[in-house]
Amino acid sequence: MASIFVSISSYRDLELRETILDIINKSSGKHKINFGVHVSYLDTSEIVLPDIPNIQYTTSLAPENVGVGAGRYISHQFYNGEDFYFQCDSHSRFVDGWDEIAIHSVLDYQIQGIAKPLITMYPGNYWYKDTTFKEIDHDILDLDYKSKVSFSQKPEEFKQLRIPSQTAVPAEGEIYTKSISAGCVFTVGPFMAPNKDMAFWGEEIMMAARAYTHGYDMLVPKQQFMYHLYYNHEHPNPEINRRKIFWHDFPEQFEDMNAKSREIVYKTLTEGTVGEGLLGTERTLEQYGKFAGLDFVNGEVL
Repeated sequence: MASIFVSISSYRDLELRETILDIINKSSGKHKINFGVHVSYLDTSEIVLPDIPNIQYTTSLAPENVGVGAGRYISHQFYNGEDFYFQCDSHSRFVDGWDEIAIHSVLDYQIQGIAKPLITMYPGNYWYKDTTFKEIDHDILDLDYKSKVSFSQKPEEFKQLRIPSQTAVPAEGEIYTKSISAGCVFTVGPFMAPNKDMAFWGEEIMMAARAYTHGYDMLVPKQQFMYHLYYNHEHPNPEINRRKIFWHDFPEQFEDMNAKSREIVYKTLTEGTVGEGLLGTERTLEQYGKFAGLDFVNGEVL
């Protein structure tokens, strides 16, 4: 039996309880699953967690500790030596036996000689059929279909911010992926602590550069194993999304946070800054740039 630590940060998300229960109910039952959770709330009714013994959590009254970096950093502190580390979003669903798929993806890559495999993907979509929230539907996944994270061509954005626009594309036989999907990160434990100053934009490229320079190889899973409730901005009733967006609730605070985190991303990825919450020393940023096809010095997507 292996142990899995699941790190979840939630901002006013009514899907949190259902996400945790689905992680448990869709697991194989062969492994011990522990949760570290951070909940940001404005009303105590938004703190809804299942009453099970393997959850450790803390709460913050927004705007304290808002932002993906702060929330993930806090939930990360509950890690306690588990064999595997899984970061996911608080609005996720899973296929049966998801834990076996994820674990064996890592183990199979280790057999191939990859010491620190990091499994990541953009999950398929799930959604509620209506605002009674009684039934969900989801993409019909070909479990054997594999996608990788790549970069869409928005060169002016990367040149200005060093934050490339990310997209999922067919893996077409490739096992390596260029960046990270922050809603699905499964790897060997322990994992590096998140940068607590990340607001939102830039989190994924920062995580990817940090992981690569800390010696992790970013790889596609052997099979698809989860779904994500992507925010539907077009729906006439925003409640269909089951969660709020913190930059809508606190626009002024978010602008300040976003400016700070973008400054950290730019400085880190142009200067190769090493340190706590920044880059590692097992590989260089230049090596990551060559692997990912990103020229961080000149701001070009190659």
